[in-house]
Amino acid sequence: MNEKKLKPLGSAGSVFYFGIPALLLYTATHLGIPLLHQWTGLPAIVCWYIGGGFLVFLPMFIASFIFIKKEGINLNFREPAKRFRLDRFSSGILLLSISGIIATAGLTYLMLIIGRHFYTDFSAQPSFMQLKPLQVGKMWILATWIPMFIFNILGEGLYWRGTIFPRQELVLEDNTWLVHGFFWLLFHLPFGWYLMLTLIPIIFITAFLVQVTRSTWPDIIIHTVINGSGFLLVAFGIVT
Repeated sequence: MNEKKLKPLGSAGSVFYFGIPALLLYTATHLGIPLLHQWTGLPAIVCWYIGGGFLVFLPMFIASFIFIKKEGINLNFREPAKRFRLDRFSSGILLLSISGIIATAGLTYLMLIIGRHFYTDFSAQPSFMQLKPLQVGKMWILATWIPMFIFNILGEGLYWRGTIFPRQELVLEDNTWLVHGFFWLLFHLPFGWYLMLTLIPIIFITAFLVQVTRSTWPDIIIHTVINGSGFLLVAFGIVT
């Protein structure tokens, strides 16, 4: 579908599209995790994978297709791929994404140093996200992480960058990445401001590259590598 047929979305309208997922995230982190932990006795991090996956990221994934269907997009393969800006890929997009990964990793580490300099209890993860190297017999935790990880990447990627971002560009133009990044940062408010500080690099670098390339691929690549490697390095005891 031609982007001229998209319904423009400004800052005021963005409050709704970012606010609902933020409320879902608050529900998952402040209500869902404690209740699930109390009822099942599962580790808090597993409760997060279940609660976050089913209450936040899966609904975002589904909502992406509902929204584009309402725009008149046929839910085959080609039209959604074009609408989500996943229909083209190039070496330039790949190189920019790799550069984004390097910049994100370096600046996130800098944020950690700054945070720990001023606050002795500074942590990049809420208590329910604390992960220790997985011991034999605990590898089942990996199986609970994988579905949540997939819907986290695809849910946020298709919803924020694939569905919402192109509509915001019609109003915000060159400033879209800044406004979009600001709302995306606020979405993480239920995690606490410590984590929000460390997310500043990945949020604004990703949003900028999505705008520059007019593609959702930088989001998918950066989000997958940064989030996936972070979990796997800790889970397998490579990083503590």
